[in-house]
Amino acid sequence: MSFAGNLETISLPDIFQLIFSTKKTGLLVISKGDIKKEIYFKDGFTVYASSTEERDLFGNLLLKMGRISKAELDKVLKEKKEGKKIGSTLVEMKLFTREEIMDCLRLQIEETIYSLFGWKDGEFNFFEGKTPPPGSIQTELNPMNIIMEGTRRIDEWAELKKILPPDDAYLMLEKIPQLKTEEIHLSRNDILVMANIGSGKKMGELLKESSLDQFLTSKALAKLLQMGLVKIGEIVEEEKPKVDETEELIKLLAVIYKHNFEIILSNLKDKMGSKGEKVYAETFQERKLDYPLLSGLINGREGELCYELFLKLAKSLPKEACVHRLIVNFNDLLSDYLIIIQKYLGKKMYKRTLSQIRIQTQNSINSKKQLALKYGLEDEFSRALKDIR
Repeated sequence: MSFAGNLETISLPDIFQLIFSTKKTGLLVISKGDIKKEIYFKDGFTVYASSTEERDLFGNLLLKMGRISKAELDKVLKEKKEGKKIGSTLVEMKLFTREEIMDCLRLQIEETIYSLFGWKDGEFNFFEGKTPPPGSIQTELNPMNIIMEGTRRIDEWAELKKILPPDDAYLMLEKIPQLKTEEIHLSRNDILVMANIGSGKKMGELLKESSLDQFLTSKALAKLLQMGLVKIGEIVEEEKPKVDETEELIKLLAVIYKHNFEIILSNLKDKMGSKGEKVYAETFQERKLDYPLLSGLINGREGELCYELFLKLAKSLPKEACVHRLIVNFNDLLSDYLIIIQKYLGKKMYKRTLSQIRIQTQNSINSKKQLALKYGLEDEFSRALKDIR
């Protein structure tokens, strides 16, 4: 029996209880956005779990626990054969015993599942009969115990939210803390969170970047705030350098025309070989006198646009007329190139090339949408390409 749904309508504890009570064997996949978590069951018991979230990865868990160094983990990942699980490789390299890996694996499964208790929504699918990947080390956990701990965490979350600031709050380490207790007992998680805050960090960034899951990070932070070791400070905005819009616009034009000319040259070469290159170069040489401005921008007899020369020459033109002069000259040359496409390759290839240019131009414009809209660049190219026949 396979089934699917959303966590908004069916809670995680209810799903686990159904699988456990019916002693199902299979794979439960829960996903939200780019994050996907897989939990395998055998006769209703949890035996294996994996996640695409970086903090859930087995190697990162071992790092977080202090059971392995970064250098050792890098070595293991290098030695690990394709398709083989990291736990098996650690046992083969005699860095861990199988029993130690089993203990860590149980913790990984638990932490992967506990992190799901904070999800308000997410798609889930249960595939009956699916088994863990070959070579994976499996354990056996009672999902009812996991549900009890997960439910306890939900209750604790409610209390933590009363202490924790919003995601846009700026966190700082207190330089001269006014300790509220005589003794300080810091756990490894507390120290990790303090190190992550460093010289200052937003709450949302801390939760995203922490090697701990959100619950453990939040729990440690709440403790540090209550102890007076961390404070909520003011964000000091860095002054952003002013952007020269004309210069940005010229760079955008250089990219657009360079790509468009490359499309034309590529199509001529594909259909005509070296003769196509010759026709392309001759077209520019014939028209060079008509476009004195462009003679300084086109590199060599081949007629290829040089990006660096484009930017250099643009700076030498009067700023107020620079963009207009470049567009007029280049659109005329683009029109000439499209005429030779139609002449030598036919109307069908002409339409295809025109379509390629429109798509490429739009993609380039989209990368600087606000700037392009401000200067009417989209309309300018739309008119130019529409008029070419």
